Amino acid sequence: MRTIKFRVSGRGAETDAPTVADLLDQIRDYFDVLNGVEQAVAPDGIVEIEWRIIDASKNSQLSFEAAAFSRQYAMNVDMRAEAVLKHTANGFKSLQTRQGRPPFFSEKVLAKVERIFERVTNGLSETDVDYGPDLPSMILTQGNAYAAASFVQQILRPPPKTYKEIGSIEGIAHGFDKDGWGYPNLKIKHRLTGDEISCRLAGQALQDIEARHVGEVLRDCRVQLSGIIHFKALGKISRVDATAVRFLRKSSELPGLDEIFDEDFTGGLRSEDYLERLRNGDLS
Repeated sequence: MRTIKFRVSGRGAETDAPTVADLLDQIRDYFDVLNGVEQAVAPDGIVEIEWRIIDASKNSQLSFEAAAFSRQYAMNVDMRAEAVLKHTANGFKSLQTRQGRPPFFSEKVLAKVERIFERVTNGLSETDVDYGPDLPSMILTQGNAYAAASFVQQILRPPPKTYKEIGSIEGIAHGFDKDGWGYPNLKIKHRLTGDEISCRLAGQALQDIEARHVGEVLRDCRVQLSGIIHFKALGKISRVDATAVRFLRKSSELPGLDEIFDEDFTGGLRSEDYLERLRNGDLS
């Protein structure tokens, strides 16, 4: 079972014990981040993990150990927990090193992250999360929290610079509405960020949607919409004018590793020998 260790220290004249408000808010915001990342990672957007405190220590720093449990009886969430913690750990590292907006960090998640960083600059002196030896730890101090909070603010509130591109996006359909001009919109949860995006339907895209039953479209339906993508700032999608739509298979319907794995793919050759013959055109 994968566990994480969460440590918090405060800033006071005679003690490093955090205030009750700072401690509870910091823990709540962090585990809200985990839930938000899970929602973005999950194909259906449903949170299956319940994080529980399994150990605590009052030594300096005050620390807690948490583990992932399933919300449903007899359901294994180990693989999902691994994915969530991997993206969370790498996401915090990316924000602390100003490498860019992490995948699966929606705007709601980034707002929680911003508060986590800011709390270390005002009230707390340090917040650490240890994910284990194979993932980067998060070590927040006053020194790096200021810069990290500033970077998140730039992502959430960048100088407005709208633009548009021709392209496509993928997500989970979960509703319909009409915009202010009466055009039909399909609302989707963006696969990478988890943000909700309204896609105005026209042409072939509208015809394809109309040919489907409403329940069929909204039942965890993965779609790829192509057309003009409108951005409200760099990398932040405001809406899509969709002219084409593809209905994609659910994750559960995709072939597994056992179905596509071929033990005799190279015909008994070592991989390097196989690639060399392929490059030289010597494969028969």
